[in-house]
Amino acid sequence: MREDTTEIKRVLEKHQYSITNTICDVMKIFKMNAIIRKVGFEKQEGYSMVEIMALMIMLPLMLLKSVNCFYKSEFQQITEMKKDAMYRRNEVER
Repeated sequence: MREDTTEIKRVLEKHQYSITNTICDVMKIFKMNAIIRKVGFEKQEGYSMVEIMALMIMLPLMLLKSVNCFYKSEFQQITEMKKDAMYRRNEVER
């Protein structure tokens, strides 16, 4: 069941979509970079895994079920990241 997203939209508009920065700050506090490296994800270029993870964490907050839904919604203006960045990854060789 899809809930009304008006309140989330209002918060995002009020804060000029700075919620991304807030989530990134929280991820720094929890040292997500170190956790991501330990899991084995590494990016050669483009957006960092932390930026991608921040966007993925935001999806349920925006009541979106998929990356595709995000890029079809008005929330896509939160980032300049294109959907390909969300799907592309390289694993560190062990």
